[in-house]
Amino acid sequence: MHTCLLVAGDNIDAELLPFSQHLEVEPREVLLSEDEVKSMAEHYGISPTDLHQLASKMKDWEDEDGIVKSGRLGRISKRNPDGRFDFYEVGGRWNGFLQLRQPRQLRRFFGLFPAGYATRVSSAKKSQIDQQALLADPPAALLFRGQWFASQIFAKGEALKTWLEEFSRHFSEIPDDTTLTIVDVHS
Repeated sequence: MHTCLLVAGDNIDAELLPFSQHLEVEPREVLLSEDEVKSMAEHYGISPTDLHQLASKMKDWEDEDGIVKSGRLGRISKRNPDGRFDFYEVGGRWNGFLQLRQPRQLRRFFGLFPAGYATRVSSAKKSQIDQQALLADPPAALLFRGQWFASQIFAKGEALKTWLEEFSRHFSEIPDDTTLTIVDVHS
């Protein structure tokens, strides 16, 4: 699934790194829920009470080593628990999402093409964008000061109202000289 994310900061790679699904972390034990155990047991045709047999299938199921601890099935994970995306692209499906307050003159390409003006961009300083337009139709997520804020998927009604208020509150804290970039993140 693709998500439209607004990143506040100058170094997109550094801002996004803590949320990459590819970022390996120190190994930790992750215990499965009863529903996860049942689903796995059904898939392999193994009794959900045969935890050691299920643990032996964990490498195939989750590509991680399985464990049985205190009568529960689990895995040893190096996956980023904060991972929210597997790849991203600046702009991407939302290229030109940010509406500018004033048109921006485009640079000539080696003098071959006449310069034009852009009214929509994927990256600009907060002070350069039409903030009312952004607040009226904000992206689905915001990354600011190392924190990821997101709306519910397909938010409508009260959930949408809550997201608009939350986005507006966090957006107001962003200094005017901060670079804002629209990023298409895939999960």
